[in-house]
Amino acid sequence: MALDQALMDDLARRRAPARPPKRILRFYSWDAPTLSFGRMQRPPHDLLLRCKELGIATVRRPTGGRAILHHREVTFSIIAPAAAFGSVMHSYRVFARAIAAGLHTLGIEAQLCQPQHKPRRGELLCFAAPAQCDLEVGGRKLLGSAQARQAGVLLQQNSLPLVLAHDLKGQLFGATAAEEMRVATDLTSALGRASAVSEIGDAIIAGFQSELGADFDNDVVAPAEVVAAERLRAAFSL
Repeated sequence: MALDQALMDDLARRRAPARPPKRILRFYSWDAPTLSFGRMQRPPHDLLLRCKELGIATVRRPTGGRAILHHREVTFSIIAPAAAFGSVMHSYRVFARAIAAGLHTLGIEAQLCQPQHKPRRGELLCFAAPAQCDLEVGGRKLLGSAQARQAGVLLQQNSLPLVLAHDLKGQLFGATAAEEMRVATDLTSALGRASAVSEIGDAIIAGFQSELGADFDNDVVAPAEVVAAERLRAAFSL
């Protein structure tokens, strides 16, 4: 989370005329299950205690949205000049189209969610609450996304589960996890087989190239970026 914020801050500085703006598409993996909360969420104390008891790390995101249990998934972030992609909802749709194009190369037909009802007030879990900015397959949510914008730069964080950890979520969220099982799906179910993070990542990169026609920097994290992220780490700790 701190790294995404550091990349966002750096891109804001690069918006000066002498420094051409970058567009970043960065993929992440997780060493252990981690529960992230949206910027405006107030995690219940008993939930944080259950996370501690189960050895699940907790963190706050710089973006909004609801809680996501990051485990076996493809996690990726987009950092780019906001003006290049229009309003928040327009940019969600542009990026969703690129992601869907990549998934199409794998045989997955994804489209923007069409929620049948508004999420319940106080709903905690992201994948139990389909939204118009998310992607679905067969009427079930597959991709969760959330944005933040500052100083003319957008950050969109995306979660694409390989497998939804229903058992672990059941221990954390109880009945809400059961609702997620009804309205969400994962890549293993959509593909009908297991897949690797690298396979999905390559497909998403191809989708961005075909739909947006612009180069996105997806290099490994630079040492200077790691240093900048370390300075911000405390701001996202819970």
